[in-house]
Amino acid sequence: MPLPVIEKRYDVIVVGGGLAGLCAAIAAARHGCKTVLIEARPILGGNSSSLIRVNPTGACTFNSWARETGIIEEVITEYVKRSHLPIRNGLITSLWDLTLYEMARAEDNLDLYLDTVVFDVEMSSSIRISAVRCLQIGSELMYKLYADYFIDCTGDGTVGALAGAEYRLGREARSEFNETPIIAPEKADKQTQGSTLMFKSVATNRKIPFKPPPWAEKYPTEDSLYMRWHNPMVMPDGTKVYSGYWWIEIGVPYDTIHQNSEIRDELLRHLLGVWDHIKNYGNHDAENLALEWIGFIPGKRESRRLIGDYILTEHDVKSQKLFPDRVAYGGWFIDVHTMGGILAKDRPPEHLAGNPDLSDELVVELYSIPFRCLYSRNIENLLMAGRDISVTHVALGTTRVMMTCAILGQAVGTAAALCKKYGVTPRELCKDGRYLSELQQTLLKDDCFIPDLPNQDPQDLARTAKVIATSHAMLKLEPIGDERPLNMERCLVFPVSEDRVDRVYLWLHSYMDKEMELTIEFMPISSIWSLNEEPEGEPVKATTVIPPLYEGWARFDLNASVRPGRLYRVNVPMKEGLCWAQARPLPGVVAGWKKTYWKRWRHEHVAYALRLDPPSYPFRPENVINGYARPYKWTNIWISDPDKGLPQSITLDFGREVRFDTVYLTFDTNLNLETTRIPPLYVFPECVKDYAIKILDSDGSFNTIVEVHDNYRRRRVHKFEPVTTRKLCIEVYNTNGDPSARIYEIRVYNEA
Repeated sequence: MPLPVIEKRYDVIVVGGGLAGLCAAIAAARHGCKTVLIEARPILGGNSSSLIRVNPTGACTFNSWARETGIIEEVITEYVKRSHLPIRNGLITSLWDLTLYEMARAEDNLDLYLDTVVFDVEMSSSIRISAVRCLQIGSELMYKLYADYFIDCTGDGTVGALAGAEYRLGREARSEFNETPIIAPEKADKQTQGSTLMFKSVATNRKIPFKPPPWAEKYPTEDSLYMRWHNPMVMPDGTKVYSGYWWIEIGVPYDTIHQNSEIRDELLRHLLGVWDHIKNYGNHDAENLALEWIGFIPGKRESRRLIGDYILTEHDVKSQKLFPDRVAYGGWFIDVHTMGGILAKDRPPEHLAGNPDLSDELVVELYSIPFRCLYSRNIENLLMAGRDISVTHVALGTTRVMMTCAILGQAVGTAAALCKKYGVTPRELCKDGRYLSELQQTLLKDDCFIPDLPNQDPQDLARTAKVIATSHAMLKLEPIGDERPLNMERCLVFPVSEDRVDRVYLWLHSYMDKEMELTIEFMPISSIWSLNEEPEGEPVKATTVIPPLYEGWARFDLNASVRPGRLYRVNVPMKEGLCWAQARPLPGVVAGWKKTYWKRWRHEHVAYALRLDPPSYPFRPENVINGYARPYKWTNIWISDPDKGLPQSITLDFGREVRFDTVYLTFDTNLNLETTRIPPLYVFPECVKDYAIKILDSDGSFNTIVEVHDNYRRRRVHKFEPVTTRKLCIEVYNTNGDPSARIYEIRVYNEA
């Protein structure tokens, strides 16, 4: 008996329930489209799910204050509040799956089909998809689902391939795009990065023997795992376990799509061989550890790349090219793994792990990603997000990580909704300046970030308001007890609010029994992600003498005229025997380091102790309407004076009576903290917890229209019955631990 076929129609169909697909589907649904999300497995999350357990990473690992926001920030914030384990390889639990499931189910316009495999597409013409055919495993149901727009988030580009979309698979010849010989081969081939199986061990109170099966690979010495780091992970309770590893990877000589099962079998041989090495060879302190979980679904890195109207290249990401149709950003390094993975036993698993001095070639600062990479060149109603977007093999090394994929998903989901709204194709949306601008501004409104693109929404009433606050903080970068040696060059970027910098003071600690002379450089910088830009003219230099065994503030006389309201930096040279005290990082403050023979600086997620004369006040209230909702070319945040305590308030004076019914608030969830370093059961202390939205009444008093308690989310949107007033006040009663009120952005709309 043939299986029954159920037919349904949607506005948008998203295939693939990884982080890209989830964010795409939620974005389309939130913008009014009847949407379906189809996932072949019983849970969402793709490579991040508990079936595979790869931790989501993104731009923040290599760039300060760069954690991705929007829908994926909602996911991360919710999960870390619930989970007793950090977001690390091998430690993802079903609680992550549940968090993603709940987010999908919460959307009224979104249907979710799990255990559902798309195996065919139906075309209305050679360039347009009309439907997908699906089999729901377990239910024995067949579906034929129609839609106006399709989003391929399968990773493998499966929908695109079935539809006849142009795609590439493998490595381009280095001459085609003039890409680096380190990664790009002389001749094009079909080789791809491999797939990985994860595992997790657990500590017990007795010795647990392990006897590998006879078919497991042997790794009897440390040299047999050449350059493959396998130290244990320290858990929150202090116990040590082994979990991972990304380098248990196999691709070449296998086909990562059609030989997925063979790859899994081969990976199991090597995974058990690695565990055998940890348990039975060398000194790994693993006697009481038991193998608790093994992944049986390979986590893929690379297969098909669907071709759009533009192919992103290595040069685009290195040059930080600002595309006019930019809708997202990346910042992970150019992470192209060794072909063959663990089978290439005499080679490091990836280039930077084998040679840190390749940092100059492989580590990048934030770059933009154009919309033209996110829709098919020859199938007019097909968009894509995830690792199957239109990039070269080399550029895929940086765009393929999951946090980047998530914001690409939100971009295409939003784009699909606008395509539906105006009845246009993605290409037409991109080419029409009005539509493209609406896409970009909508993404910003939904808490995404696009480099060098501020809020220009004419409907936002807050943009023209005058802003005052009860207080604002001074820039304070005081020592916190830790220090780092000047065994390499270090720099610090910081905001300057005044028109002069007469002196800077650095807290230095000398371990030398002789005095030392130290010369620093002072210069402007364009943004927190411009450590490697060409300097504007000659830097100002200042020299001081550090006494023997000195610890304290060292004074450098600069006497420099500066432009207020921009970022500046100090460069400190390598000086053996000297340390620079660390300070608590603040928005707009960025540290960097480089070896003396490197050409390029790298970011580090710390700050250093510094004082300015005159002092800087970069956290003023007007920052909340300057168009940016995260540190970039300025701090872009209001921070109240911590010495004045709470409550504190910020008020928007519209200068006239205005009518509105919606207020958007963006709080601080420490975007300098990368996902893998967020502690378990965590609520960001910088985030506002208890607050009220108030309006000025005709009698001159403020009336509360919204009151919120126990908030821990970065973005809050408050809708209410329309009100008319001249002033809007946000009063902050408490945070989740920080002594200051912090708000990045306030938007005000009449959306009725």
